[in-house]
Amino acid sequence: MKTARDTDFFRQFNEAFFQGDREFIEASITEDVVWTIVGSEPIRGKQAFLDVAFGVEEGYTNMDCTTELSLTNGREAALKGKMIKKGDGDKPKIYAFCDFYVLGDEEDGKIKDMTTFVIELKE
Repeated sequence: MKTARDTDFFRQFNEAFFQGDREFIEASITEDVVWTIVGSEPIRGKQAFLDVAFGVEEGYTNMDCTTELSLTNGREAALKGKMIKKGDGDKPKIYAFCDFYVLGDEEDGKIKDMTTFVIELKE
């Protein structure tokens, strides 16, 4: 039987980026994970995923994140929200995001595919 996940798991996965929780992210993705940030080439494989997720120069820990909507059928999920990049005296940058997740076929319920849409808001 395939493992299903609830919205709490996907929210926790999303928040792990902003908390710098590399261990949780690493334990939650398959070896052959594919992460597509729309507008960029797909990132393939666990190590490449981790390099991108935690190799960002300023990282995600300098951002606040709020999830406004999360939906799942247990095997797929969608999260929508906003990220606010804290400025150094400048006005913060606000981004809208939507992440789509697909779990792998394994019984451990790890993420096999992730698609991210992100756009800067001019508020």
